[in-house]
Amino acid sequence: MNRRSFMMAGAASALAPAMLPAMSPAWAQGSAIDYRALAAIRDLGLDKDKSEVMKTASYMLDVLGPRLSGSPGIRKSGEWVVEKMKGWGLSGATLEPWPVDPTGTNNGFQRGWSNEKFYLHATAPAAFPISGMSTAWTPGTNGLISGECVLAVETEEADLRAKHDGKLRGKWVLAQAPLEMQAQWEPVARRLTREQLDAMETPNRPPEQGAPATPAAPPRPNAQAFDRFKYFFEQGALGVLATNRGHGVFAVQGAPRNVAPDQQIPRISVEAEHYGRLARAVSQGQRVVIEADIRNAWHDNPAMFNVVGEIRGSSLPEEVVIIGAHFDSWHGATGATDNGGACSSMLEAMRLLKATNAPLKRTVRICLWNGEEQGLIGSRLYVASHFGGVRGVPTSSNERGEIVPVKRDHGRLQIYMNQDNGAGSIRGFQAQGNRAIMPIFRDWLGPVRDLGVTHVSPNTTGSTDHIPFDQAGLPGFQFIQDPIEYFPKTHHTNRDYFEALQPEDMRRNAVILASFAMMAANHPVLLPRKPKAP
Repeated sequence: MNRRSFMMAGAASALAPAMLPAMSPAWAQGSAIDYRALAAIRDLGLDKDKSEVMKTASYMLDVLGPRLSGSPGIRKSGEWVVEKMKGWGLSGATLEPWPVDPTGTNNGFQRGWSNEKFYLHATAPAAFPISGMSTAWTPGTNGLISGECVLAVETEEADLRAKHDGKLRGKWVLAQAPLEMQAQWEPVARRLTREQLDAMETPNRPPEQGAPATPAAPPRPNAQAFDRFKYFFEQGALGVLATNRGHGVFAVQGAPRNVAPDQQIPRISVEAEHYGRLARAVSQGQRVVIEADIRNAWHDNPAMFNVVGEIRGSSLPEEVVIIGAHFDSWHGATGATDNGGACSSMLEAMRLLKATNAPLKRTVRICLWNGEEQGLIGSRLYVASHFGGVRGVPTSSNERGEIVPVKRDHGRLQIYMNQDNGAGSIRGFQAQGNRAIMPIFRDWLGPVRDLGVTHVSPNTTGSTDHIPFDQAGLPGFQFIQDPIEYFPKTHHTNRDYFEALQPEDMRRNAVILASFAMMAANHPVLLPRKPKAP
């Protein structure tokens, strides 16, 4: 079909509901988009002198800092956001506690953790500061300590024991070979091209007739891997250094949270260039000495919560549109693109809706999730306790702390829209295999198409907080976004600071989010769900 025919067919299909209402499903009939209200949102949100999104982001990131799940930092930030929402006139702004965990393990957070001091310095054969950070939920040094470095790159237990048994006490372990870094031949920052977006809208073809079948992957070994960190701890090493990424960037994440602090070894991620200098000097036969003073704090059974607030709907207040992003971050930086920028855009979207008095038939709610980085815990518990039907028998707690079953109640949710692929500009929707909703999404693109939101993909995407909604059979979606520098530069790294945010993208995203939330809240009927899987 040529472009002209395609456009004529699209126009005809758009007119079909009006011409043949009896033949059209209810959700395909007119959406009654309020263009005047959308214009007011745009006028306020795109004005760099009136927008507050970058001011919100700066305070959250620069003043309040990282938001590691279970840390004092995330609670301090959450309390600030609650007061901010109350100041804008939102209702129900609160830190909503996670439901009581019947296993007694605080939903996986028996211990919170935070870094209070980090000092790491090479003193021989030449002195230089080492850029690094502790792995979360690992101990510090209990004061200033110093020791020589040993390369221990072996991965098999027999090899490690043969070479290092009895020789690691009081030593720093360099646990891998130096990275062989390649030059960054391609630009790190990029936006999605028209061709790439078009490809997302086109489903992959099945194998051609007669094409060879893809060979099955070999079975994975079931043997339990040797715990090198436990071995290094038992041998009395001072700590373990490792690296990743390169070009001044290193990722920082967490160790298992169920190991007691006095039963594990300090673990540190360092800049690849610094790590390579240390490891190569050791390989040259040099005596390499590191001193460190690292203070990490532990917080037993921290109060766990999601941050929520809402604008009540006028005629269908019990039905809800939810926009959300994960609030937690890693601690190597301030969590700008993962995911404070998205949180700031979500908050600004709520401010725009309230400040412009946008008409909303349904309630619009913001949910900022805790525990996403540890397995979508906050959003999974929220879906289970509010709507039911996710990962087995859902549970919640009553006012007496008793565990009670939750009745499956999916009719109250209109839609959940999530942002968590960096802070790049929103370019469209991932429809998560819900083909029935795709014409509606395309209808919603019209008012914001000039802001770069142009495509609806049938594809599914995972690993973030729309997944518990989708798994429960609810309409939950993630946006297509420009990657900018998300991979390999800012995702979970020491470079994820305010400077990685693009102000124009942030303003646009807030306007886009507010626009979609308003259109969803005012859609004439409940949005379509995916057919139930057999």
